[in-house]
Amino acid sequence: MMKQPYYWIVVLLVAMIISADVASSLASLSLSSSSFTRVLPPLASKHTRAQTSIFRQSTNTNSNLQMNAAILPTTYRLLAAGSVYRAISLATTDISSTVVLLSTSIAAFVNLAPEASMQLASAKRAQTQKLKDSKAWRSIVRVKIVGQFMGLVLSAIGGFALGGASCCVAADAAFWALGAGDVRFQCCDDDESEGGTVSGGGVKRAPVPGSVARVLLSINVAMLLSTLLGSLVMFGRQTKSSILLRKVGAALYCFGVLTQTIGDVTVRRRGKKERMR
Repeated sequence: MMKQPYYWIVVLLVAMIISADVASSLASLSLSSSSFTRVLPPLASKHTRAQTSIFRQSTNTNSNLQMNAAILPTTYRLLAAGSVYRAISLATTDISSTVVLLSTSIAAFVNLAPEASMQLASAKRAQTQKLKDSKAWRSIVRVKIVGQFMGLVLSAIGGFALGGASCCVAADAAFWALGAGDVRFQCCDDDESEGGTVSGGGVKRAPVPGSVARVLLSINVAMLLSTLLGSLVMFGRQTKSSILLRKVGAALYCFGVLTQTIGDVTVRRRGKKERMR
């Protein structure tokens, strides 16, 4: 059961996201409305207006990307901190939940936050440039982010360790099941940072081989089944077998998510070193 003092955290996080979208929309309206009062030179007016429109569209896109890059990782990491708090509070009574919550917080802070930010940035850039499959990629990225956000909220605010883990893993499984490997885009700026803060507009197709995508989907489905099984046995009679199943599910999740985190961070750092050469 969620305790009353934690309701304000949900309100704060939702307000942050809504205010960002509202501010972004107001900025876009402000720039577009200013075109009615600006006096353009009489010569080559069509060419000038076209250049001005492209410049404003690029400015709006970069502004929105920077805003999302700042808010999304911060939200993830706030929820990761909440998961750590929950893990500490359960340390003396439920060691399995403690380990699961700590694993979720590590993954969210180190891996999920920058990855979600960069994927959302690539999705918006691809859609702005109206590239093929950009809408599909953006929809898949949104599904993944919503699922991860729900899982982190359950972990940090509700204290549901395996329930939150199930949502996070289900988001990854849906990501690959919906065909993310075929429609994947990637930001390709020289100044792209690990934290997801991007300032340019470069984006490129970066599909994942079908065999790799199927392996990743299989791993996530196996992790999802283990976390679901471990979380469902909590609602029944607590027997030795149910306690064992819960511990096995927690162990498989922790091993899988930490292994994935280490692998993803290693790949990003390797790519960063290659770009710096």
